[in-house]
Amino acid sequence: MDRLWDVLDKTPLSIEIASPAPGTIQIALSGDLDFDTAAELTSLPVDGYDRVDVDLSGLAFIDSSGLASLVRLQQAVAKTGAVLRVVALTPYVRSLMRMTALDRLFGIPPA
Repeated sequence: MDRLWDVLDKTPLSIEIASPAPGTIQIALSGDLDFDTAAELTSLPVDGYDRVDVDLSGLAFIDSSGLASLVRLQQAVAKTGAVLRVVALTPYVRSLMRMTALDRLFGIPPA
């Protein structure tokens, strides 16, 4: 029998990176940000930017590993002296951020 995780319907994580302005990088995530994909986010190079915008509007699913990877990304960005902003969320992700108090860390205003 297949492992349970193999039979669940999962959406691969997609990461699109753009630089809409000098000193700014935009990271758009779509799919599942979970235990299997969190390392993809934390391994992104964030040096050399003043601002890192993270668009979460395309996420279908995020678990505790995914949330932890966002915290680690924020810490890595802060170490460079830059600012990380979460610029778009689904209602699901917004609710999860509020329940875990990460809305405060990321400065997410109420809906």
